[in-house]
Amino acid sequence: MSKKNSSGISSVPTFWFVSALVIVSIVLLLVLDNYWITVVSLALAMGLFAFGVDVLQWCGLGSLGHAAWYGIAAYGTAILTVKVGWNPWLAMIMGVGMSTAVAAAFAPFAIRMRGTSFLVITLAFGQVIWGLAIKLEKVTGGSDGIPGVPRPGSIGPINFTDPKVMFAFMVIVIAIVVTLAMRLLNGPLGAQLRAIRQSELRVKSLGYNVQLLKFSAFVLSAFIVGVAGSLAATLDKFVGVNYVVWTMSAEMLLATMVGGAGTLWGPYAAGFVIALIRVMATDLTKRWMMILGFMYIFAVLLIPDGIASLLKKRRRAEVEETPPERVKEVNP
Repeated sequence: MSKKNSSGISSVPTFWFVSALVIVSIVLLLVLDNYWITVVSLALAMGLFAFGVDVLQWCGLGSLGHAAWYGIAAYGTAILTVKVGWNPWLAMIMGVGMSTAVAAAFAPFAIRMRGTSFLVITLAFGQVIWGLAIKLEKVTGGSDGIPGVPRPGSIGPINFTDPKVMFAFMVIVIAIVVTLAMRLLNGPLGAQLRAIRQSELRVKSLGYNVQLLKFSAFVLSAFIVGVAGSLAATLDKFVGVNYVVWTMSAEMLLATMVGGAGTLWGPYAAGFVIALIRVMATDLTKRWMMILGFMYIFAVLLIPDGIASLLKKRRRAEVEETPPERVKEVNP
């Protein structure tokens, strides 16, 4: 029987999602070579990126500037290790901290906007970060980027320069971040954010601080995306302007639509698969963006509510086919 918390959201999806992530990762670890392990590791980071974007969707805000938080964490990690000489572990933590801090400073201005205005202001900020990445060549490397970002060294017998060890480390970090985020959103915070999405005025009338709730969602979202950026920079050993380009934000926003906005696991799965398809399509043709474009179109046309809606329909069908006395046992 599925236990439910006070917000009425089943806690089972968190367990099954994280379990599936770990099991699939173990299988891939056993069957793939180092090249594909690295590709899948980057796809895992992109899945976490889409997951973070979806967190903001819980209060009805869609962002086109999240590549800024991804890029700031990545550049922070790269600059501190390559140019300053910091320990990679400390640099990764600081990179995420820098991204989260900048997001916390920008959030009070952004969350005053809604709808298209919010999209525009986040896009504008993302373009500012992209412009700085291009112009500050002495710091960011400009269009050449920062190559040679080191991975953490060894801890006893564990060598993090091994792609498979780094992959396992990423899975552990992502599982922890995803679990904590889903726990938060399966509680009162998640219920309040969903209420804002449905009727912000009503939430205000009940005495809740709507701006503070939006701020919390914005910073949590940026933190998650920052973790993805820091992991990707360390894994890829390179950071360039492609980390802060606005099309990456648009791609991950589309991933939330394909996966099912507000479901968290759906956008993660979509972001992961899209990253893999991009690599495979790039190997097949120079017009790989057309393949992604057609995929988005077909996904929106055939599954307008996202991949997660298919599971909901299946569950609904199972409940309808279940005898009344059994339904009472499942949903007391």
